[in-house]
Amino acid sequence: MHRAGPALTLLLALPIALQAQSPNDVSAPAAFTTTGAFFSLSVSDLDASVKWYMEKLGLKVVQRLPKVDKASLAILSGGGLIVELVHNDDAKPRGGDPVLTLGVFKVGVIVDSINKTIATLRARQVIPAFGPYPAKPGAMANVIVRDNAGNLIQFFGR
Repeated sequence: MHRAGPALTLLLALPIALQAQSPNDVSAPAAFTTTGAFFSLSVSDLDASVKWYMEKLGLKVVQRLPKVDKASLAILSGGGLIVELVHNDDAKPRGGDPVLTLGVFKVGVIVDSINKTIATLRARQVIPAFGPYPAKPGAMANVIVRDNAGNLIQFFGR
């Protein structure tokens, strides 16, 4: 288990803090509600990533496209989550700590039961990278894991 430094702790807590905004907040109401989640990742080894998402998260391949030019992809789905994995021969790694890289540094999924999710992940040898963190007033319980390529995935639940 990794201990988060002050900057990382702040960044990891941001989605949780956003749930507890003041009732006097004057921002526009949310444009949507959702019951599912989607993210897409560029990966260096498509087969290894497909295997990880199948074995560790229990997703199933719903579409796999053969290589066209230099790119191939697989779309996996399960439990309300859709993940698109893309391999491109010319893709370059971002490198370093994802938190210190501009752009998306983690993705999040809201689950029905955080305790069941954590137990299932542990049974599948997925070790938390951060947490698990218990629920507190205005904040959902959550845990952050890394996939086979080091991408951060945060699970939120009650």
